Amino acid sequence: MKKHFTGRFLAWVMALCLLVGAYGVAGASQAQVSDFDALSPLMDLVAAAAFSAGDDPESVGNAETTLTPMFIAAFFNCGLTADASLEITADMLQSTDQQAVLLGKLFTAKLPALEPIAQTTPISGYIGFQPVTVNAGSENDVQIIGEVYWGTKPASQMTDAEYKEVEWLDRAVYSFAAAADGYHGYKLAGFSVGSELNMEEAMQNYTEGILVEYINTTLGFSILYPSVFSDEMLIEDGDGVSARLEDESLRFFVNRVENAGAANLADYTNVIAQGIPGAKATLNETFSYATIAYDTQEGYTVFDMYIITDKYIYQAELSYKQELARTYQLYTAYMENSFAVDELSVG
Repeated sequence: MKKHFTGRFLAWVMALCLLVGAYGVAGASQAQVSDFDALSPLMDLVAAAAFSAGDDPESVGNAETTLTPMFIAAFFNCGLTADASLEITADMLQSTDQQAVLLGKLFTAKLPALEPIAQTTPISGYIGFQPVTVNAGSENDVQIIGEVYWGTKPASQMTDAEYKEVEWLDRAVYSFAAAADGYHGYKLAGFSVGSELNMEEAMQNYTEGILVEYINTTLGFSILYPSVFSDEMLIEDGDGVSARLEDESLRFFVNRVENAGAANLADYTNVIAQGIPGAKATLNETFSYATIAYDTQEGYTVFDMYIITDKYIYQAELSYKQELARTYQLYTAYMENSFAVDELSVG
């Protein structure tokens, strides 16, 4: 059976499409992510600062809150290598007056007592933000929702090959308040990652436009798949389910077969990976699954996920045309985080 996802998956994926407060589904249809490309450098920098400020990502509040010294220090240090449009210089680390002017332009939150900032070693790689949707609120305020990623450079500068190596860190939502003296007409009025977001059951209909949950109680597994596959595209048999778009640009299947050879996860996936040129295998011992990613001569990128028990071998696969990586690569993360089998379930 298939159904639009609810229950235990809702808390994980809902954050991706969260609409709160004055923001609604109608507003989402009235604005495009590309309309706010000018805000990308600030969103990237806020994400980098939030994830490098401490052990857990920092949140940024509205005008009723105060920025933390840890976030501010990380913001200016990360800002030294950020986009030039943000105009952050090394002199600002020692000048609290310059810090105050810039922070007042970028954030609605209050400032603590500012102090000189010690320069730190730059973070490895690049932490940025990939917008997924934008929701227009009242008085030109906006909310932008998407995914924080780690890569070698900004996503806009990546080649298709580099983009495939992106690591998705967490869901995030940014709230911007219109301000004439702000950065491209806006000030940041809120930032939170997925673990900090409030889930709203009322938004379920919206999120159903992105993912669908497939549950097979007979075979004992469940998974999320892209809702671009209509019900008519699903083909079920005794082993599982499969689907493909009419133009063959995207394909998906998940199935279960007998573990007749008493295979174990590491050896089984290693043998498969060694037989595929350029395959990249990853073993997640904590959650007892493995993934294999590779490109085919026919021009597809393939992402396989395996879960192996004493009785069965479970496999899920998403494959898409290589030139569509920026559209579909993110769905591999959804699949990886949702594929579950009853044999390994606890609680």
